[in-house]
Amino acid sequence: MADIEMSQFLEQWLEDVKSISVDLTPKDQAEITKAGAKVMAERLTDVTNAKHRSHHNDKTYGHAADHVSYMDKDVDGETNGSSTVGWDNHYHAMNMMRLNDGYRGHPGDHFVTNLQQDKATSEAVLRAESDKYQELINDKKGDND
Repeated sequence: MADIEMSQFLEQWLEDVKSISVDLTPKDQAEITKAGAKVMAERLTDVTNAKHRSHHNDKTYGHAADHVSYMDKDVDGETNGSSTVGWDNHYHAMNMMRLNDGYRGHPGDHFVTNLQQDKATSEAVLRAESDKYQELINDKKGDND
């Protein structure tokens, strides 16, 4: 390896860091957040099943726990680096909002809010996002280590 000045080394290192971290496109950012959204959707499905699975057989809409979905876009359908988790139809989304928040005469059980604030869930989502981020960095870097 040729001798290199410390300032040149640091400048090159800074450029490498910028290129693999700061210059992520919204599509790359969406891939990262989608990995976390997948984990959140799985956990939301589990908690919905555990707390609100009914024996009612709705042939039109099915059960809310079977309709949790995620996408690598925001709520308006734009790819800007964020991902969204929720129910894929308005009927389930409104019913789950009422169960979570409560309504007149029926206190909410806050199952969605509690899941969002759960430390284990946050750590699992961040771990999935971190793994995807590392994968993208390795792809950009070329895995030359």
